[in-house]
Amino acid sequence: MTSAPRLVTFGTAVFLLVSCAGSGTSGPQPATSTRPSASVPLSASSSTSPRTSSARTAASPTVSVKPVVLHIRGFAYVPAAPVAIVGQPIEIINDDVAAHTWSAAPAAGWAYTSGNLEKGQRATFPGFTKPGRYKFLCYYHAEMPLMNGVVTAMAAP
Repeated sequence: MTSAPRLVTFGTAVFLLVSCAGSGTSGPQPATSTRPSASVPLSASSSTSPRTSSARTAASPTVSVKPVVLHIRGFAYVPAAPVAIVGQPIEIINDDVAAHTWSAAPAAGWAYTSGNLEKGQRATFPGFTKPGRYKFLCYYHAEMPLMNGVVTAMAAP
């Protein structure tokens, strides 16, 4: 009897566990992470201050951080200018009748997209690694002012 592969996560690492007994596999299988990441502008990485990461490792204590919740409703982001602490997740929920995205604005110094979010769907961005202001938009409705916004990421107090 063979068992189905299982994905197991520890912090940000994702492992694929495969039972090799009778499964015909010849060795470990690659695992892929579904966790999106934000890139930081090059000027921020040349700073002499240490980089702060939103990633948690299995060796460090896990602290549950409540996400900032951002709704999409009435063809608008609510709130349009959310504030988050560095490393704090941002949960995006589409309450609207139309499909939307929550995506980094072009040339905004970071990269991310939730991908297509239909009504009732949600995505979670893991958090920014540096303080700053990060512009976002909906790729489908970028021409609409309420479908554009800015997240302010602040250093932890």
